[in-house]
Amino acid sequence: MSFTSTGTNLDAPDATILAGFYRRLLGWAVEVNEPGWVVLRPPHGGHTLNFQTEPRYVRPVWPAGPGEPQMMMHLEIAPGDPFCLSIKN
Repeated sequence: MSFTSTGTNLDAPDATILAGFYRRLLGWAVEVNEPGWVVLRPPHGGHTLNFQTEPRYVRPVWPAGPGEPQMMMHLEIAPGDPFCLSIKN
């Protein structure tokens, strides 16, 4: 049996706001936009970024000190053309 990773889920205090940031940054389409849940898909399909509202979300601290919430992951994003960087509004 084999598995395929289809998406990465990110918790946020407001899924719509965080998804909007990444939509503008990446230029990806909104595939699902429901209360508390947004899915972004890249133009040619593939791995999605999914955003879920978590009312009890606690923002991580970096670098974290003793007893502070630690960052659990980060996204590695590279520009397609480093000479033409711009965030679309």
